[in-house]
Amino acid sequence: MKIKLLCIICCCLIAACAGSRGKRISSVEKTLSKMTVEEKVGQMMVVAYTPKFYNKDAGGFNTLLNRVEKYHIGAVNFIGRDGEAYGVARSIDRLQSKAKIPLMVMADIEWGLPMRIQDGTMFLQNMAFGATGSEEYAYELGKITAIEARALGIQVGFSPVVDVNNNPENVIINTRSFGEDPALVSKLGAAYIRGMQENGVYATAKHFPGHGDTDVDSHLGLPTINASVDRIESVELAPFKAAVDAGVRFVMVAHITYGAFPQMEGRPATLDSYFIEDVLRKDMGYKGLVISDAMRMGGIVNHYWSGEAAVMAINAGVDFLLMPPNFESTFEFVVEAVQNGRIPMPQIDEAVRRILQAKVEIGLDRIPSANPAAAENILATAAHRQKAEEMANAAMTLVRDEKDALPFKAEHLDSVLVVAITDGNSGNTYRSRLQGEIRRRIPYVKSVVIDPRSTEEEVQSIIAAADTFPAVAAGVFVSWGGHKGSVSLPDTTVELLKDFFKIETPLAVISFGSPYILRAIPEAPSYICAYGTDPLAVRAATRAIFGEIPLNATLPVSIPGYYDIGDGLQKPAREMTFARNIDDTKFSEAHQILEQAIADSVFPGAQMAVLVDGVLIDSRGFGHQTYNANSPAVTTETIYDLASVTKVAATTVTAMELFEQNKIELDIHVKSYLPDFSGGLKDSVTLRHLLTHSAGLKAWDDLWNKAANKQEALDYIYDLPLIYTPGDSMIYSDLGIIMIGEIIETVTGKSIDKLAAQYIYRPMGMTSTMYRPPAELLPRIAPTEIGGGMNRGLIHGDVHDENTFFFNNVSTHAGLFSTAEDLAALAQILLNGGIYNHRRFYAPQTISNWTTRQKLPEGTRRGIGWDTPADEESSAGNQFSKGSFGHFGYTGTSFWIDPNRKTAIVLLTNRVHPTRTRGGIKDVRIAFHNSVLMTLFPEAVEPEPEAETEVSE
Repeated sequence: MKIKLLCIICCCLIAACAGSRGKRISSVEKTLSKMTVEEKVGQMMVVAYTPKFYNKDAGGFNTLLNRVEKYHIGAVNFIGRDGEAYGVARSIDRLQSKAKIPLMVMADIEWGLPMRIQDGTMFLQNMAFGATGSEEYAYELGKITAIEARALGIQVGFSPVVDVNNNPENVIINTRSFGEDPALVSKLGAAYIRGMQENGVYATAKHFPGHGDTDVDSHLGLPTINASVDRIESVELAPFKAAVDAGVRFVMVAHITYGAFPQMEGRPATLDSYFIEDVLRKDMGYKGLVISDAMRMGGIVNHYWSGEAAVMAINAGVDFLLMPPNFESTFEFVVEAVQNGRIPMPQIDEAVRRILQAKVEIGLDRIPSANPAAAENILATAAHRQKAEEMANAAMTLVRDEKDALPFKAEHLDSVLVVAITDGNSGNTYRSRLQGEIRRRIPYVKSVVIDPRSTEEEVQSIIAAADTFPAVAAGVFVSWGGHKGSVSLPDTTVELLKDFFKIETPLAVISFGSPYILRAIPEAPSYICAYGTDPLAVRAATRAIFGEIPLNATLPVSIPGYYDIGDGLQKPAREMTFARNIDDTKFSEAHQILEQAIADSVFPGAQMAVLVDGVLIDSRGFGHQTYNANSPAVTTETIYDLASVTKVAATTVTAMELFEQNKIELDIHVKSYLPDFSGGLKDSVTLRHLLTHSAGLKAWDDLWNKAANKQEALDYIYDLPLIYTPGDSMIYSDLGIIMIGEIIETVTGKSIDKLAAQYIYRPMGMTSTMYRPPAELLPRIAPTEIGGGMNRGLIHGDVHDENTFFFNNVSTHAGLFSTAEDLAALAQILLNGGIYNHRRFYAPQTISNWTTRQKLPEGTRRGIGWDTPADEESSAGNQFSKGSFGHFGYTGTSFWIDPNRKTAIVLLTNRVHPTRTRGGIKDVRIAFHNSVLMTLFPEAVEPEPEAETEVSE
């Protein structure tokens, strides 16, 4: 609802905004002079509500609306964590409609809007930023939080916490603090304030004069700090002075008393003028607004009646009373105190003057309402979320790794045990978070919980289970919390964990929450501080334990008896592609084979790559792109037409991804996807038949001569009779793989070139692998045939296969271009069990199933999409071990993987140049593959032959 500011007061504010600062002050004075005592006192009150949708009959919200109107409330404050953007925006509009003077909307948003509102960008808490030491990150935290808050109509953020957390037992500040060093807290707090206030939201430095050295929760009682005056001035107060110097507009006063200041007589700082008037305003020169911490907290209500506490706070110099309990009676008590002189009127006027001036300067006279439409383009944008992830990554702090267990090598792990250790009853939530993140990397993850209810027998069973896993990730979820009273593990749990931390299995221990928890579990062999329990912290910590991010952060606090401020181990991010260690002489015999083939005119040039156990040990080019001596030499950058290697390097790997997404099923009948392919034996054909070349389809046809366009060609294929019963024989068929392409496009709406790039090539960084290479890459592309089946002249940059050319250079049976090194990277995914560059592409079981001979029919060698070496006279040679898989391409390409030896061999040639009639490629392939494998594995034994004829490429 559009807010209409009709009252004289708001008109004065509007006029004030339009003029100079002097005119603004003058208008504020005019407004102030017309206000009643009740209106003034109301402006100093901040009431709380949960920001969400309320219908017209919502009693609590209607009470709030009435208070805004009747008691002239000056501000509202969000509580809870259930708000959502649209409900928030609408509730603010409704509240503003009842306000004579627009309300200030306030929210506790220390780590972003999600602290109070579901929507928005979540950040880690301040201590994580302290671990990075980055002013830039602190500024960005304030900036993004302000941008998102302002879009929802919030003008005041109750952040940053600038308390110096110098007490490990602090149950209420803890990770909310930037750290233990006042200089660090000052630096980062000031940067946060600038970031927030330069982007339209008032920041609040809290909890003045310093809540860091407490072990009592002020929600429950009144903490007393007994440090010396010098210590308080040099440590606790320093960040507040820095905040004042940075121009902070709000300071929140804590319910804390200080033993070294007898003039306070045991009163909390909220109710005593010493720190507010003498220290903050006089000594530090602060001109902004002072707001109390919540007046309903135990530090107040356990010792004072709410009305009297409100009077004392105002007399002490508080401008805004946050969440006074017993609201109506407290309000009336304060009004009466003003009227009878217990609160001087000048004290009230000065506070209200500051409030009105702040409202004008923040723009409440112009845009008091929220803007849901703008919020849609601002809240939790990809850029904001990416920045939050970046900052979380930078904060992960490794302080111990005694057994050098980190990082875990995901490609070597088939399972992980996750243990969630907690001080409460949220273990299932926490273990689900950690288990979910690890499961994104590891195929099998089991999770268990250790909490105060766990028995010795249960922990011993967990220890026994740990011996059956190759790695264990233990997350210790203990964080600060209001009304908790403690920030540690129970003694009984600590005792049970002593044996657990002695397990021999590689163990990653992550502190999700308080970094000080190490004092309770000193036996932990490794220790990473993640500074939070939320999903963002779990994601970043999981990246840390798998080496996906560099670890450079240092502790912003000391862990007494163990580590000092600034301690932290550094580890670089773990490369998880393939290493490069080229040996120029190791494969000299294989090199000679290729050079002799070039001399014998089998092909003008060739490119090879050999990958062993994650290391590229050979990669080079031979000869030239053509037989012309002036043509470019073949290098590792030369791009080749892969021909039928496309069937695995594009089609099969994409189909495997779709299979894992449950978008295709191997044993569903093809007619379910392609209704035109039906009738008779065709009704029994499945995807598995197509991918194993056992569907009964004709091997090949010159479709470009049979149809005018691709759809006619497909109709022609669908109408062809089967030449044998599905599953009875194996005849290598391009037509079946072409049909696979249509099935893929049916279920995804995308063609194979786009899907393969989306699922594989872009995430892999395979920049030289593509369909339809652009013209600028022609100098790198080896030409194929001159003329070919369609008399196209020199085929250079277009696909060699005629049917694919007819399909506009894109098909599932041919059309892919690549280099040997790009294919080596693709092989490494499969050798790693489906993970590469810290991204899981496939489950190991999927790779195993698809590359295993399907025996359709019995005795044939085809996997699902993949080929395996023929048992007799294979062009792959006779040295690949059982279980190897790969494919050949008609243009002279070979791509073979031996998973037992963690080896891949790629050979790319353009043997069809200048004509496909040139022979000799089979003998070269045999000799080359055998030479490479016998050099690597001289103990290899030639397999016993079984009669089989190798089929076409």
